[in-house]
Amino acid sequence: MVNRMRAARPGGAQPVQMQSLQTHHTTKSVSKLPARASRRAVPRVPTVQMVVRVATREAGTARRALHRMLGSALGVHTIDIDRSCDLVCLHVELECARVGEAMTLLIRTVSSAGFGSVRRLERF
Repeated sequence: MVNRMRAARPGGAQPVQMQSLQTHHTTKSVSKLPARASRRAVPRVPTVQMVVRVATREAGTARRALHRMLGSALGVHTIDIDRSCDLVCLHVELECARVGEAMTLLIRTVSSAGFGSVRRLERF
């Protein structure tokens, strides 16, 4: 299809030819797996939250040791600081199977490390 337009120019109008472009939109049919099948494809790893108590001055050392050991497997972690007691509580999420390894590492790295509850986290 060709559209003709007149452009206003000094000295007269000249015809201008413009072509309109036609676009075609195509959609692909993508089959999706049922939600139940996709959940089975990814195995769930039992996860726990472990509480570790250390002196405030050793909190950085404990956190770095856990990062070195667990890397990207280290889940969400928070730090509660109690300045009146000079203690820090690290709440660390990790795989259940790695709790013993993490405790051993922290006992060797931070002599004042103490451990609180270890509770299973339900993730869906």
